[in-house]
Amino acid sequence: MKSFTNRFGPWILALALVLVLTLVNRPRYTSTSTMDLNGFGRLPVVDRGRMKPIDTLARNSLMVISGGRTTYKDSEDKPQPAIRWLLDTMTSRLLKNERADENKVFRIDNDQVLSLLKLPRREGLKYSLKEIAPEIEELAKEAEHARVQEPAKRDIYQAKLLELAEHLQLSIKIATLEIPLLIPPKNAESTQWTTLIEAAQRAVATEKSGGEPDDDPVVREVITLLRSYTEGDANAFNESLKKYGALVSSSIPPEDLRRASFETVFNDLQPFYSGMYFYAFAFLLTCLGWVMSSRPLGVFLNRTAFSLVTFSLIIHTIALISRMYIQGRPPVTNLYSSAVFIGWGCVALGLVIERITGMGVGNAVAAVTGGFSLIVANFLASGGDTLEMMQAVLDTNFWLATHVTCVTLGYTATFVAGFLGIGYIVWGMATPTMTRVRGKSLNKVIYGVICFATLLSFVGTVLGGIWADQSWGRFWGWDPKENGAILIVLWNALILHARWGGLVKDRGIAVLAVGGNIVTAWSYFGTNQLGVGLHAYGFNNTLATSLAIFWTSQLAIIGIGLLPLNFWWSVRAEQSRDAASPKTPPPTRVPNSLKKGGRRINPLPSEG
Repeated sequence: MKSFTNRFGPWILALALVLVLTLVNRPRYTSTSTMDLNGFGRLPVVDRGRMKPIDTLARNSLMVISGGRTTYKDSEDKPQPAIRWLLDTMTSRLLKNERADENKVFRIDNDQVLSLLKLPRREGLKYSLKEIAPEIEELAKEAEHARVQEPAKRDIYQAKLLELAEHLQLSIKIATLEIPLLIPPKNAESTQWTTLIEAAQRAVATEKSGGEPDDDPVVREVITLLRSYTEGDANAFNESLKKYGALVSSSIPPEDLRRASFETVFNDLQPFYSGMYFYAFAFLLTCLGWVMSSRPLGVFLNRTAFSLVTFSLIIHTIALISRMYIQGRPPVTNLYSSAVFIGWGCVALGLVIERITGMGVGNAVAAVTGGFSLIVANFLASGGDTLEMMQAVLDTNFWLATHVTCVTLGYTATFVAGFLGIGYIVWGMATPTMTRVRGKSLNKVIYGVICFATLLSFVGTVLGGIWADQSWGRFWGWDPKENGAILIVLWNALILHARWGGLVKDRGIAVLAVGGNIVTAWSYFGTNQLGVGLHAYGFNNTLATSLAIFWTSQLAIIGIGLLPLNFWWSVRAEQSRDAASPKTPPPTRVPNSLKKGGRRINPLPSEG
């Protein structure tokens, strides 16, 4: 029984943690309606050039407007899903649904903007259109004044004004049914979807011109569906939904319908959001294992952390494959997908390291880098649809699967080496447990990961040059993104040459590896913040601030790592152990003259 517990206990406990955390993170809604809102959310629409379920449009739009939330609280302060907000908004103008104006969904976190709108600062920082409306003309004037300013000269107040104005514009487009494209093409020869308003206007124009009335059954069912929702008639809503769904299904390929339905399930499970909690618990278990390392419980906790990270990686992998199926592309297509892919690579590499060393270091690196990357991804998701492509020029599977993936793996390995370097510094500086042997073992892992990072980043940069030659007509153009890529190669090469030349030893490699985090963050995010170049994307003021904070933290760690060794707790502890241990005299060296035939000769006669 004890053998069974030691072998399978960590896996059983880790699986239980995964199930509990998944259930806890599932959103809970308060609704007594029998309307099939989930069925409505599975309906395919076209928005921003991509076919998607209307549930994705609802979630992404609400996330943009509310500052990263996919739920909201109604007038009774009860949580509601994004699809209900979307229906309220879609029926607010056409069918005079007043609930939309009362939904507190607009996040306003700037005191100057609140003062302009004459609104009090409240908990949650969410406000309704009804509260904003009295001062909306003043807001429009101020936003227009901010818009004519050069982006670099805008202050935080102007940036927040424009942000709120864009969010209001998005809400207005949904309310006036300018988005999404709801009406599918009438025949297989056409691929053009249209909005409900355009289809209705076309029907009216046809009738006025003397033609036959265009009684489009899809338009009729959509209007009936929206009217039934406004009136709260669940039976009529569900009946219209079935008819509308059947009409749409007959107008588009079955594969597109399956993808849309699958994407709804993917949205509901939120695997990457739950993954943040999986990795956080794995790191907590690793730390507890270190604290109790001298006891059997410490070993058990470390194995449980390994098991939990393994399950998390499996879920992470399934989620990546699901995104690839939905999008029909390789794993890295935009800034968001690069973040989740880098996290996946870091976790996989961390598990390999843990399998080799068994010290808990791999668990810690996997948990920290995996969780941190998913936090970054969750932040990037607030910008809108995460399944859109980054650049039209990269819209080819070959270069997405070779150049982009290879460069991203180079980022991954460099970040892992950097976080291992942080672990080396913290372990040696803040604990007495790192011995020379253990430190050297960890340093060998850092060296191996840097070799791996150098190879991947170099090959990825060369592939990028070949792609640039085919796309832009030159192999190298000193684009900021190209410079960032070559900086990673040069920095990793610098570390390797410093080690080979004996310029640095174990501590020096760890410090230089932490510097690699700064270089990689610059290549990954910093070059985008310049706003120049042929593939700059993902500019964000908040991201730029976060980047500066990250750089400062890495410089602080480098400074700590460069402190004299008498400040390192582990060094002082090892010196104390050496001083306390009994001195063993060195073995007596026998002169060659006293040896014969490889055997020692006693030159003195034996006594007695």
